[in-house]
This record gives sequence, structure tokens and C-alpha cells, in this order.
Amino acid sequence: MSPRRRVLYDEQEESGKDFMVMGWKSLDRSRLIINNCLLFPFIYCRPVEFSEVEYPEVENQRRPQFWDPIRLALFTLAIAAIIGIAIGIVTHFVVADDKSFYYLASFKVTNIKYKEKYGIRTSREFAERSHQIERMMSRIFRRFTRGHRFIKSHVVNLSPSEDGVNVLMVLMFRYPSTDNAERIKKRIEKLLYTSLNTNQLPLTINKQSFRITPLDSKKMRNLLNSRCGIRMTSSNMPLPASSSTERIMKGSKIAMEGEWPWQASLQLIGAGHQCGASLISNTWLLTAAHCFQRNKDPSQWIVTFGASVKPPAVKRSVGEIIIHENYHKDTNENDIALIQLTTQVEYSNIVQRVCLPDSSIKLPPKTSVFVTGFGSIVDDGPTQNKLRQARVETISNDVCNRKDVYDGMITSGMLCAGFMEGKVDACKGDSGGPLVYPDNRDIWYLVGIVSWGQSCGLPNKPGVYTRVAQYRDWIASKIGM
Repeated sequence: MSPRRRVLYDEQEESGKDFMVMGWKSLDRSRLIINNCLLFPFIYCRPVEFSEVEYPEVENQRRPQFWDPIRLALFTLAIAAIIGIAIGIVTHFVVADDKSFYYLASFKVTNIKYKEKYGIRTSREFAERSHQIERMMSRIFRRFTRGHRFIKSHVVNLSPSEDGVNVLMVLMFRYPSTDNAERIKKRIEKLLYTSLNTNQLPLTINKQSFRITPLDSKKMRNLLNSRCGIRMTSSNMPLPASSSTERIMKGSKIAMEGEWPWQASLQLIGAGHQCGASLISNTWLLTAAHCFQRNKDPSQWIVTFGASVKPPAVKRSVGEIIIHENYHKDTNENDIALIQLTTQVEYSNIVQRVCLPDSSIKLPPKTSVFVTGFGSIVDDGPTQNKLRQARVETISNDVCNRKDVYDGMITSGMLCAGFMEGKVDACKGDSGGPLVYPDNRDIWYLVGIVSWGQSCGLPNKPGVYTRVAQYRDWIASKIGM
């Protein structure tokens, strides 16, 4: 006990003797006081210690509040969780019940003049003007339909008019299935007319020329079938370029059905998959000339479509094979060939043609392009049943012709793509397949045909492709495209 405590005890003991005796003799005192006095004389035996004022402070202590900060926070979190779950359930059913709506829009643009190249859908002029129109429509509808209702637009045709250009395009929206096409059509028309009245659009549209017609999915698909290079999901919605990722040499990504609808498997009867090929019309495909060194007889070949070799989604016999007259197997020059099917294919989400690039197309170095195929994923490995994909980058011919790369073997009709560090590359069995590039409208162009390379995925040995733009005149001379 500390010295200070001892002094206090002694003072209480001396001054409280009489009170202690009186406490024992008086029977009217509370047993509680007597006991406390006996046990704790230095605290309870002074008369002032038992004043009435002290008891309420001891007996009526303040109870803790139920809504203290911790309980309040937990209660708030619980309520928020319940609300979040409820919103999620409602959103799930609302979104799951959304439906695609398609419309054919036609109108006249009066502040531009028609150019002859607008009639060629793969031309740079058509692509640039279409992109301007589609971008304008996107700004209009994303601003007024909370963004997610408008999906995409595609210009189908540009035709001449006396005072401008006639535009035909498809508009795609997502609305609850409880809506109907006519009601949505009225909303679209109202939004368009409101926008046209602002006079802030880059193109001047004649209001009286505007017509909007609802389309079912089949008619919409038929219209877009007239366009090359468009990928669609199973729900007839466009598949953006950003969905495509890694694959082939030392990759593992398998393409989903319809992701590369122009990819074909070229198979020799009795020997299976030999090469890839790309559909460029409903009867013609492009591939590599070196695929036919072993056998040039069309009757011995078949072509299949789909994301797997077996079972194929579509199968066709080959009617004709056209190999470039100046193909040289020693130098790999002019490594290009055409294949004609005996029976045309029907375009669908699984089978679609790729666009041929304009002869003037220029892809700067490090442009992202994509290669696909059923070839090996390791050097000298087996071919694959499932279609695989890879993103690679274009490499300039100057770099590719360096002494430590291909030492001058790359000609103007060739295109290098891959990575100088190697690893990602086409490989055995990918020959003849497509190297494709998406423009800013998600329209895909066949810029290369898998041709040759030293081994697969080696450093300083990128893949070499036939440069398709260099052969546009040759293709046109053979099949009129």
C-alpha cells in the first residue's frame, strides 16, 4: 500500500471510533452500511459518505445505447446488401429479357458529293465516309438512349443522288422484349428529328428523305451478308475486334464459333487437314500456292468451315484450283492460289466472307493483326482440331530484310508479322490461312496469307505472309473481284 493510502486509513480509524461503536449498538441502521463500515472503514464510516446524493449515481448508471456506431454501421451494411441483391435480381431478369431490334434507315446527305469509289465497298473512300456516318449516328443515339440501348450501325450502301449521296444503313438496338418495333421506331424518329433540328451535325441530312423500316433478324442478316468482314454472335449482334486475343505458337486461346467465320480447313481426302484458307465470296477462297505441291487435283480436296475440323459446321467439295503462274517454291514468291467450291455456301454467323483490302492499303509497323489456324502449337507438333488465334504485329520489310533476320529474302509481295523476340507465330498446318486486320469500324480485311518462316516462334524469325493487297489485280483477273 502506498504511503499516502496508509495515512488516509489511519485518519479514518481515529476520527471514526465513536461512530463505529454507535453503528454496532443501533439496530435501526442498514445491514449494508454496517457491513460496509466493518469491511471498508476508511470509505464508508464517515457520515458524509452516506448522503442521499451519492446513491442515484451508483444505482442508476446510464445504459449503453443500442444504436452505438458499430451496430449502426452493421445495420447499414445489411440494408445495403439486401438492396443490392434485390437490384441485382431485378436487373438480371430485365437484362436477360432484352431483345434485339433492327431497322433499315435510308436518307439523303446533301452537303457532300458522290464519288465513284463509294461504289466499291472495300475502297478507302467508302470506308472513311461510312465511318463518318456511323460515328454520327452513334453520337446521336448514345446521347439520348442512355448509351446501352443503341448497339451499332452499319452503312450498307452509298449511291449517287442529284444533290448529294443516298445512304442505306442498318441500326441495331437492345430493348426489353415487352417493347414492340413500332413503338421503338417512333422513339428513334423523334430522336433523329430532334438532332437534325440542332444543326450541329457534320453532315446535312434532308429530313423529308428519312425513312426507317423495322427488320427481322433474317432480313437484317441478309442485308449484312452483302457486306464483307462482319462478325456476328449467335444472337445476331456484332462481335467487336477487342474480343480477339492470344493463340497459336505457344499460345492456348481457342476461338469460339463464329469468331473467324471466313476461316476454312483445306483437307486432302484420306490425309486430313493440310492448310488453311479464307472465304472471299460464296464460291471462292484464297490460300497459299505451296499447299498444292503434293496434289493439284481438285477432286482430291474438300473444304470445311467452323471452329473445329471435326465435326465441321459446313463441308464443300473443290471444283477448281488456280495457282499463281509465277509461283516459285525456292524463293516463296507469289505464294497465292484460288479455290472454287463446287457448291456455294450460305452466309451465316458461322460462315462469312472476309474483305479484300484496297491495293493502296498501308499498314505501318507495329499494327495489330490477327492470325488464325488449325496448325501446331509447338514446332513439329500435331495439327489441332480446334481453331486457334493470335495477335501479332506487322514488321517493316526493311527490318525483316536485315542480315540477322531474313537477309534480303523479303520481296514487295511479302509481309512480315510477329514479334522480334519470337514466341507468338503461325506454325505447321497454318499455311494458307488468314492474317486479318480490323479497321475502325470493326470491318475485317485479309491483309496476308500464311506463307513461310524459319521454324516457329524463333527470335528474329517472324512469320512471312503473302501481301494480299499486292495481288488485287491478279485476283480480279481470275474471278472478277
